Amino acid sequence: MPVAAIIPLAAIVCSTFVAITVLQLIARFIAQRRVPSQALSNDEIAHRLERIEQMVESTSIEVERIGESNRFVAKLLAEKTDALRP
Repeated sequence: MPVAAIIPLAAIVCSTFVAITVLQLIARFIAQRRVPSQALSNDEIAHRLERIEQMVESTSIEVERIGESNRFVAKLLAEKTDALRP
């Protein structure tokens, strides 16, 4: 077998493995979608909503902290550049 034929053959083999893997993932995704989800009770829904509310509140607090730290750093940099000017 000539050396020039090895590269296309390797590309065909690799692309075949990739195609098979992608098709298996798609088949698995379709199979999981067909499974009907279980109905949740009102208590479970309320508990999930409460957890989501807590997560949103804690995220907003962290975002506010990040904003405050950015403003503080910007203030320090502005003061530093003012101090360096002759």
